[in-house]
Amino acid sequence: MPDPDNCESIDDQLRNLRSNISDLGYEIDSFKAQTAGALGLGVFLLLLAALAGYDLFSGKQVVWQMLGVSRAALRWIAGIIGVAAVMLLLYGLLRIKRSDNEASARLEQMEQQYAELVERQSLLAKNQ
Repeated sequence: MPDPDNCESIDDQLRNLRSNISDLGYEIDSFKAQTAGALGLGVFLLLLAALAGYDLFSGKQVVWQMLGVSRAALRWIAGIIGVAAVMLLLYGLLRIKRSDNEASARLEQMEQQYAELVERQSLLAKNQ
């Protein structure tokens, strides 16, 4: 059984802990990035659908007609984009609600443990 106050043992523990912190941090960051992506795309599509809806209600369809899009097609496009936007926003909000707070707490605990090991290692180096 390794001595917990042995410098080599502490180095191994630090190396393992650093790797675990990196892995868990990557997982948490990836989860947050995917959530932010879903919310950002949802907002963009919602604004796009609102613009198309505004053009429909205000009668400003000249730009759309120049592109060859009829009024009926524009209604469908606005509706589909609006539904997709709402779905992405709901998906993002559900991801926020079910976010893994336990993983964040584990990461904080690992970082605290890492700091304690670094402190213990420096004390051992001073004593030797």
